[in-house]
Amino acid sequence: MDELEYGTVVLRFGRDLPPQVSKVYCKGITLKVPTGRSGADLTIEPSLITTAVSKVDGEAQGTEWWVDRDTTDPNEAVFSFVPDTTAAFDGTWAVSFTLSGIEVNPSIGTVDLDIEELTSTTGAEGSYQKRTGQVKVKKGDDGFYFRSLHPRTVVINRGLTVDLLWEAPADNRIVYTMYYRKADGTEASDSVQANFANRVWKSPALDDNANFTLKATVDGQDYFLTTSLTVNNPNVVVNTLTANETVRTDSIDSKTGSTVGITLKSHVTLGKGWVLRVDDLRCRTDATALEVKSNLTVAAGSTLTTNGSVQANDNVTIKADKTLSTGDVRIDKDRTLKVTWVDPTVTNGTITARGNVNMAAGRNLTIPQGGGQLVVADAFVAKSHNPGSTYPKVEIGAAGVATDGSINLRGAITGGSISASSSMKAGGKRVIRNGDRIALQNNVSGTPNFLYHASQAGQWDNVVARPDNRYENNRWYVVSEAGDRASNNAADANEPNVPADPDDDTAGPRTSSA
Repeated sequence: MDELEYGTVVLRFGRDLPPQVSKVYCKGITLKVPTGRSGADLTIEPSLITTAVSKVDGEAQGTEWWVDRDTTDPNEAVFSFVPDTTAAFDGTWAVSFTLSGIEVNPSIGTVDLDIEELTSTTGAEGSYQKRTGQVKVKKGDDGFYFRSLHPRTVVINRGLTVDLLWEAPADNRIVYTMYYRKADGTEASDSVQANFANRVWKSPALDDNANFTLKATVDGQDYFLTTSLTVNNPNVVVNTLTANETVRTDSIDSKTGSTVGITLKSHVTLGKGWVLRVDDLRCRTDATALEVKSNLTVAAGSTLTTNGSVQANDNVTIKADKTLSTGDVRIDKDRTLKVTWVDPTVTNGTITARGNVNMAAGRNLTIPQGGGQLVVADAFVAKSHNPGSTYPKVEIGAAGVATDGSINLRGAITGGSISASSSMKAGGKRVIRNGDRIALQNNVSGTPNFLYHASQAGQWDNVVARPDNRYENNRWYVVSEAGDRASNNAADANEPNVPADPDDDTAGPRTSSA
């Protein structure tokens, strides 16, 4: 670029004929060379160009070719190559025109050399036509270089971009292509030339360590440079992860889709405050447990399965419609095993325990209000091994307890009403329920006598048996030896003569009992 360069252009005609043409008859060929200082011009000194024509043989090859030049136009030099006799190109010979000593201008670019020929396919007079063509000549810098591809910084944080720089001439002939790895692991490329201005290219946001390959294409030749970059705390996607020792992580998030999730042959230990979130976690071990020191959450549609035990030092939460299937679930002291329903209407979440579910002292197994049912297939037993202990206790809410089996109580029943669709017994005897009708009678000579009182007001306090089974108004009480009294003050709809006020004792004989 700092000294004159001299070039040579050689044009050869006649070897390659058009398809289906046996001969081309030629009366002359004209070459037009653009002149000036731009990249599209060949030279600023066309008068210095020397010309030469190769030797030909015979009249059919033109006998001898002559060169005429016209350099009067500052923008274009014209060179005319004319034979002494009409040349007949048949593909067996060629003629070459050489332009040498060309003082090539310093502007890099492509020069279009226009060619005009006067030819015919028959050689008959009047059949010759002017036909045009073009040849492209590329001017390049013989000092071309392409080196030193590097990121502006060699380490970035996840989610950031980086600038890549390199060294090359400011040559508009160079076409760049950058190849890099996308977040999903597939190859991406960028060939938008505006993104390579001033030899700087900006990457997309990066989530993983990356390699970059830059291709520069010039004059039909490809050149390559490669560099790499480290991303702090990258996102790593692998098909199989094998750890011979310990895997330590702040969180494990496995979204299986069509994959198998995370398979653990040993154990996973999560430190305090860490979270394990999986779609499908299987712990295949006989001797080693899944040990959770913090929260273990089984999310929607997921299953936690282990042949060993699950040891939780903190909460284990199973969300709606999930299954926890394990041989043994152990909750440390002051920790809780919860079944949490995201939607109160969802009731088909299942905990299957092939062993015991042991609650630590002071811990609860809780189903929130409206959150499902506790179903006991065989028996429901609440007991304590501690002498004198008042725990455990069974508390029944407003909805009550429905069971198809029996309820065995060693303690007292206190509080609201007790009802049953079948009989209730105490000491083998049927228990009177609210609403039962009670008749008090004795038999004299086989005749049933019912309790009633005398018809006269002065005798109403007496209780007398009469054989005609009359019922008269009064209030009767059943009194137990313990002194507790059970009574029914409600009117009996089956008796037509019930007074409006069951506390009214003024009704006469033969009226119904309240």
